[in-house]
Amino acid sequence: MARISPEQLDLFVATASDVSPKAHRDLMARCWFNLSKKPRTIPIEHHSQDSWVKITGNEKYGIATIFDQDILLFVIAQLMAAVNDGFPTGRRFQFTGYEYFKFIGRKHFGGKAYSDIWKSLERLHHTFVETDIRLGDSKRNHSFNWLSEIKQVVEGDKHRGYEVVIPDWLYSSVVENKMVLTIDNDYFSIKGGLERWLYMFARKSTGHQQSSWTESTRGIYKKSGSLGSFGEFNRKIKSIIEKDTLIGYEMQPVTSYSKHRTTHALVFHNRDLIGAPVSGKQSTSGATKYRRKLNEQS
Repeated sequence: MARISPEQLDLFVATASDVSPKAHRDLMARCWFNLSKKPRTIPIEHHSQDSWVKITGNEKYGIATIFDQDILLFVIAQLMAAVNDGFPTGRRFQFTGYEYFKFIGRKHFGGKAYSDIWKSLERLHHTFVETDIRLGDSKRNHSFNWLSEIKQVVEGDKHRGYEVVIPDWLYSSVVENKMVLTIDNDYFSIKGGLERWLYMFARKSTGHQQSSWTESTRGIYKKSGSLGSFGEFNRKIKSIIEKDTLIGYEMQPVTSYSKHRTTHALVFHNRDLIGAPVSGKQSTSGATKYRRKLNEQS
């Protein structure tokens, strides 16, 4: 397939044909994206003792969704593959629709699918982020769009590809600081936005080595950036727990009581470590159980 003619020396072209999906660590602990495919213009805000972030979108495009984020995961994975193989990289990234669809495991696509990529690029480009994001070991107040520039080229009835420029902080943190985590290949099969973020949260918090992670339900609700009420969030969590199809992790509700308060929390168990011996040897029975259940429901 013909390529967009390169105009900048820092052009980085998608070349790896089989790469593991990667996610940026700082973007996994809190949700920076709209969890719904319905347009959202109400800002997402997160505040903690040592950091803050505010994400906004305009009326025309709205805030980029967690499904639009797949494009960033694609770029990050390609960057890490190039770094690991010793190939040159750049902030300006070029790819075709076919390469992207192959990455997310989509086998059937037509003209609308290419149009959907462009809509995702537009939302990413028009979503504005303000934060004191970490840059290596330091912090600074910073403002950026998820994609600094976007471009697509269509010649006649032939779609030639896309070109994007990623923010400098994202490029540096991936290429220089390697602040990424490998995520499950089945991540892109998750249909629900909340389920997608819960997987990311569990992957960041629990990882592959630690057996479990516990956090208050209200704390997770705040980190999700959900627009619904806390009661609505709880109902969705209960439904996800009943289906028990969270990739790689089992989620369980727990309640603790003290003299002055009752605390509701969620425990995330690493499925591969459920039933593992004290030596730390991992068991894959949990992941096998998950995939069997998912297949039965599909």
